[in-house]
Amino acid sequence: MKTSKLFVVSSIVVTVVSMLTLTVGLTLAQGSDQPQGPTGTTAVVPGAIPVQGRLTDAGGAPLNGTYNLTFRLYDVETGGIALCTDTNSVTVQNGLFSSWIDYCYNGVLWGQKIWFSVQVVGDPEMTPRQVIYPVPYALGLVPGVVISASHASPFSVKTTSSSGTALEGIASSSTGTTYGVYGATSSASGYGGYFYNNSPSSGVGVSGISLGGPGVYAGSWGTALRATSATGVAIAAEGTGRITSTAKSYIWISGNDLRPYHQSDTTIIDADVVGGAKISPGATVGPKNVMLPVTIPAELYGQEVRVSDLDIDWVGSTDFDGISAVLLRRQTGVCETASCYASILHDDTDQVCTVSAHATGCRLHFDLTANNTLSADSGVLYLTIAVNFGGGTGWVEIGGVRLTLEHD
Repeated sequence: MKTSKLFVVSSIVVTVVSMLTLTVGLTLAQGSDQPQGPTGTTAVVPGAIPVQGRLTDAGGAPLNGTYNLTFRLYDVETGGIALCTDTNSVTVQNGLFSSWIDYCYNGVLWGQKIWFSVQVVGDPEMTPRQVIYPVPYALGLVPGVVISASHASPFSVKTTSSSGTALEGIASSSTGTTYGVYGATSSASGYGGYFYNNSPSSGVGVSGISLGGPGVYAGSWGTALRATSATGVAIAAEGTGRITSTAKSYIWISGNDLRPYHQSDTTIIDADVVGGAKISPGATVGPKNVMLPVTIPAELYGQEVRVSDLDIDWVGSTDFDGISAVLLRRQTGVCETASCYASILHDDTDQVCTVSAHATGCRLHFDLTANNTLSADSGVLYLTIAVNFGGGTGWVEIGGVRLTLEHD
């Protein structure tokens, strides 16, 4: 005798009464003759699919004893390879038993139609297989599982009320690196995470709240964080929050801003049409000092600025017309003594860059490591460039100065 719920092998008959899963720790209804102990449902491991059945001989008489049963799930009615297989030693009392099928995790079940089979170890697999409609797919939501789909429709999570949370990810571990919600893509034009608020007047696409660290953290070899807004604010930090970045920023100061160190100096500074300035000795030759005011923010979006590099683009008319010293200081007070400044750079190396050898000029580079962090209380910089002339017709041209800004 064979039905959709009846399996016959030799002289043993197994009737599958129910398959219940979906929730770890689910309690099955049991009568007084339901088997207890290590083979009962209390022994089902988290994530396994509980199975209840009735074992009889060919005449329908219930059996007692211990049997090794193999349970399998297939995605086809006949043939094929089992999606998952589990063999358990099952204690049978008055024909009834409770067991489970394990190892059906991580993408094995995703809501598809499947077939269940039983085999008493030592005998062939019983037929026909019993069809199971999409119920055990909830195993696809066990912790650590990867939810994926190959169909055209996107995976959608929605709330059914006017307010509330559509998707919540909680990383319960307080140690190590954990992610409440993790998104990744390998597409060059894709997004690891995409959040969209379609309210035309207000609302937030992404909200990040943190009691200690960053509310939103972005790190990437390419674009770490991209935010666009048609009418509102793309990225906002409210209250005492701040927007931080470790990316470098660059500030250019035009050579046109150069001025003599003293009003009485005979130094001539002529601005050119591309942002540079040509410095000539004027009535007296020899060393001349010129100043370049530097106006930059001491903090950017709540982050202290660190000036890490100084680059000067320049060229001289001859080997005797060049830069003889570069001095960069940070103001710490309003006075003319050393107690009112901190020295960031003081270099006395003679520099030569002739226009005949370098038609487009040279770049003089300095790494800045001392006293170079600006703050809300200390941020004014002043740059002095000492130029030396070999004769009255010599000149030095300063195209511009670039400062590199970094953040911790």
